[in-house]
Amino acid sequence: MIMFESNSLFYSGSDTNRMGHLRKDEDELTSLINSNKARVIPYWRKMHWIADNEVREHERISIESNGLYDYGVEPVFLGIHQNVPFFALDFSHYDEREALGVLRGGRFADLRNTRELRYSTLASMLAYTRALMFWHNSNGFCNRCGSATTSAQAGHIRVCNACDHIIYPRTDSAVIVLIEYRPEKGEPLCLLGRHHDRQQHMYSTFAGFVEVGERLEETVQREMMEEVGLPVSNIRYITSQPWPFPSSLMLGFYAQASSKDFKLDQDEVNEARWLTPSEIVDLVGKNKLILSREDSIARFLIQRWVNENLPA
Repeated sequence: MIMFESNSLFYSGSDTNRMGHLRKDEDELTSLINSNKARVIPYWRKMHWIADNEVREHERISIESNGLYDYGVEPVFLGIHQNVPFFALDFSHYDEREALGVLRGGRFADLRNTRELRYSTLASMLAYTRALMFWHNSNGFCNRCGSATTSAQAGHIRVCNACDHIIYPRTDSAVIVLIEYRPEKGEPLCLLGRHHDRQQHMYSTFAGFVEVGERLEETVQREMMEEVGLPVSNIRYITSQPWPFPSSLMLGFYAQASSKDFKLDQDEVNEARWLTPSEIVDLVGKNKLILSREDSIARFLIQRWVNENLPA
């Protein structure tokens, strides 16, 4: 039987050195910005820039820094990648035509919906940029006194102009869970659900945000009870994925159910099905089952589980 190709985790696995110790070193940052090596990743209203012409990959999604800082945008230091310093600049205060004029052409595209961005070796840096820019745009005012805030430490903190309160970038943690059931005989099964906002035949794993005061294992147990009414045990952490849509960290788990008798929360899940690895491969091949988007950790977990459990 043909196994799924193992997909990698999108938006992760970067070999960029973030060089956090340089964020307070204004002299060194100025030197890096003004070096002839420096590259800028332009950002505009949740989208990234792509050059018009076919050039080297780094030049497709970034531009030389020379002169860009004259346009009143504040650089965010991303780190050093292959001896090249990378910065991000937000051009969202321009309309699209003006921004592209400053950048001397190109176009803006969505990270998730543009293959050449999604598959770029710099996709993790683009995701990093997107998450940081979302955070900046959401924290222009102090959450204590309401006064305006200013970017500091190369774009990695914001400081209130009135009370000096420091705001740090935040990440919202969520668990993504593949529930399995292992009968005494035959193939194991996993439970996949179809949510209300998904197209017909599209099934996925189950998920939920970590609440205050919870261990991750407790979140897994609570969310699975809430969504499908199944107590789960043997909870195993598999991997994690940064998810800048807008600012989450996805934590992937397997969990085991002792019964197949699920009870759906109809507000969350429209329907659910127990499927063996063989059935998943067969249904996907016949276009009768659509898995989660290829860039999701849910897809990664399903394909990994299928590959681990298909009969020889």
